[in-house]
Amino acid sequence: MTEPRPVADPCPFLEPSPAPDPIATGRRAFLARAGVLGLALAVPPSLAGTPAYGASASAADPLEELVAWLRPQLQRLAFDTFSGVAAFCVPGPDLYSLRQIEVRREAGGVATRTPQFLMDTMDRYLPLPDSVVVPLLTGGTRELGSLPTPLPRSLRNVGLGRAQRLDEALTLAIENDEHIPASIVIALLLNVTASVLTPASLFRLGFDSPFARLRYPEKARVFADLEGDEPSVVAALRPLIGDFLADELRSLIRFLAMAMLALPSDGMYSEQSTYDRAARQLVRRPAGWDQTRYLPGRTRPPDGHPELLGYYQGRTEVA
Repeated sequence: MTEPRPVADPCPFLEPSPAPDPIATGRRAFLARAGVLGLALAVPPSLAGTPAYGASASAADPLEELVAWLRPQLQRLAFDTFSGVAAFCVPGPDLYSLRQIEVRREAGGVATRTPQFLMDTMDRYLPLPDSVVVPLLTGGTRELGSLPTPLPRSLRNVGLGRAQRLDEALTLAIENDEHIPASIVIALLLNVTASVLTPASLFRLGFDSPFARLRYPEKARVFADLEGDEPSVVAALRPLIGDFLADELRSLIRFLAMAMLALPSDGMYSEQSTYDRAARQLVRRPAGWDQTRYLPGRTRPPDGHPELLGYYQGRTEVA
């Protein structure tokens, strides 16, 4: 019996394609798990490529234009993520509650503008240290991208060039902005953790945020991980940032998890969704008042009570 002859190289004059850069693929995986890579599919073609050869030096830098395009997209992604948080804490009849298969007939956190309330609270009152945020969103992308989670084909098909441009724009926005909105950082943290613990969240359709695609028990797993002894994100970043910053990040993540579970009730049952700040009055009765039967039939809170009945024994001063 003759042995099979080896198959000749069909194109001996062509060199084999080089292996993909692990740093580039790691960043692409991070962008996918954070929910950012899905935005690459919507990047305008004029912003996705490198400047054409011979382009005028006075022309606007496409990367700067991509950064300007990316900032509102990140805000939209954060809003999507915090809508999933609001639905988890206070479910209602909205689409985010339906996706998690945990609904209520009464209005929930999404209907009372709790997602925007959470973002405003995080951005105004929770400044994040750059010593933690910058390593997390720049050098940490390789470690977070190497976490053992498969990527859906639709995201694997996004070219490395387009993903690299998006990563460059994200890095430029992080390094140049004087203050990184805390809501964006927290949204990326939630999405990465969600996609690592529940890889199916990357394959589900609907919302941009992987966290918003989770079911109710899966969201609980995310918060259990964030409140645990060693969150998945911290374990992945510890070799990169060292024990000191890793311990600082772990404490910060625990605080963020506690705040995200406590604040939605403030947004739901307070007057923030119906309060006109310019007129300094309510425009309608808050939904939380109806659910708690607070001041039935009223649209204005009490202004106080005439408690001062006079001075004791007529004394108006003391020695």
